[in-house]
Amino acid sequence: MLTLAAFSFGKASAQCPSGRYNSFVFSSYTMDSVVYSTPYNLKMDIYQPAGDALTARPLIILAHGGSFVGGTRADDATVTDLCKNFAKRGYVTASIDYRLGSLVPMVLDSTVAIDVVIKAISDGKAAVRFFRQDAATTNTYKIDVNHIYYGGNSAGAVLYMHAGYLNDTMEAPTYLRTALNANGGIEGNSGNPGYSSGANAVINLAGALNNVSFVATGDMPSVNAQGDNDATVPYSCAYPLSGSVHVNLCGLGPLEPQYVSKGIYHMSKVYPGDGHVPWSTDATKFAQVDSMVTEFLYNLTCTNVGVSEVATTSEVSVFPNPATSEVNLRSSEMVKEVTVFDQTGRVVLSYTGVNNKNYTLNTSLLSSGIYMMKVHFADDNFTPIVKRIVIE
Repeated sequence: MLTLAAFSFGKASAQCPSGRYNSFVFSSYTMDSVVYSTPYNLKMDIYQPAGDALTARPLIILAHGGSFVGGTRADDATVTDLCKNFAKRGYVTASIDYRLGSLVPMVLDSTVAIDVVIKAISDGKAAVRFFRQDAATTNTYKIDVNHIYYGGNSAGAVLYMHAGYLNDTMEAPTYLRTALNANGGIEGNSGNPGYSSGANAVINLAGALNNVSFVATGDMPSVNAQGDNDATVPYSCAYPLSGSVHVNLCGLGPLEPQYVSKGIYHMSKVYPGDGHVPWSTDATKFAQVDSMVTEFLYNLTCTNVGVSEVATTSEVSVFPNPATSEVNLRSSEMVKEVTVFDQTGRVVLSYTGVNNKNYTLNTSLLSSGIYMMKVHFADDNFTPIVKRIVIE
């Protein structure tokens, strides 16, 4: 299931010569390893298009998986393959190391687990500042600082999702605020001070947030993928690593309706029945993810997708509400798909090929409770609408 929504952002388009950023316009790339965090001697591998003459290139920074206890910048094939592919499309890309913890202490004490993740977030922000500092000084990497994107795979996506959506210590619950304050505050203590750690979008491959409320109106766009049977990073809201680490994480299930309700421009792909990072072992699924991220970033880099280009005047009503065995939907626009999520974000009903303005959903098999109904329109110029329904 692929979903899209609209978002308005006010930045200029990058230089986009024909074919660049959506196809392999370079046959090869160069790669250099550099230290980006002097306090912790952390390295990144920087990939650049070989022979590129452009002097202002968009940047993608990616972080590897490994449950915050393992992995390196070089051994997550999803991350390194994306870095190589996007370098050949004309981006500058980087795969970063970050500080890791030990599994047993993280399992035994949730405060240890939180501290490990906060340290990693601090490192991820320092990586952004490294490139902004370079752009303001030696300009070795010729970065367009108006087009910086970051994200990752698994733990790396958890890292950058929080870097992107947890924007203020006061937004965080007490247990996160304590860890943030102990590690240099919201910007962290991993080096390169005096430069912004901000970015323009996040690439979320099987990542999650501690709380979906961190996603607010006006926040950055995102591109997302996850299997709906993922228990390593929960697709719904639960403890990660099959419940062994007692820190709440909410995956794409509840994030998707939050993006919609807050008007966040996004693309999302759910892999029904799949567990954790299915694209890491399936070449076809990796190609799908690579293609979706390519389209998403091209839209941001070259076309200035904006809310002014998207109609939002569609009207949808649902009745009866509360309901028992069925819910009627009436729309001012042609509906193509209806999806119903439970409170954990799991898809419990999905109707495709609706092709009607009026539709009746059979809800007789649903348990009593509160659900979210997401309505997709046949005309993609209309953003999906989310309605709250109650089943008695």
